[in-house]
Amino acid sequence: NLKAVTASSLSIADLSVTTAAGALTALDIINNAVSSVTQSRGKVGAVQNRLVRTISNLSISIENLQAAESAIRDADIAEEVALLTRNQILVQAATAMVGQANLIPQSVLQLLG
Repeated sequence: NLKAVTASSLSIADLSVTTAAGALTALDIINNAVSSVTQSRGKVGAVQNRLVRTISNLSISIENLQAAESAIRDADIAEEVALLTRNQILVQAATAMVGQANLIPQSVLQLLG
């Protein structure tokens, strides 16, 4: 949370240095104001750094999204369908092989029995 940094919020708007006591009081108030401004500048710098990192991360996300979209749009539909069909045939062949592998022990048992 950033608070306002103004002359009135720092209590330096109505300083009086007409007397020695007033000058010493003004010096203390100014020292406190400098500390407050320094803290506020540090907070602003931290927020700025977070915003810069966020912008950088968003830029990378946008670039990745555009690359993914491009890959989807540029996909060769015929090639993708051929790959899908090939993989489906391989799955069916593997399933049939497992079924045949299960029949072999049963056939051997029938021959022995």
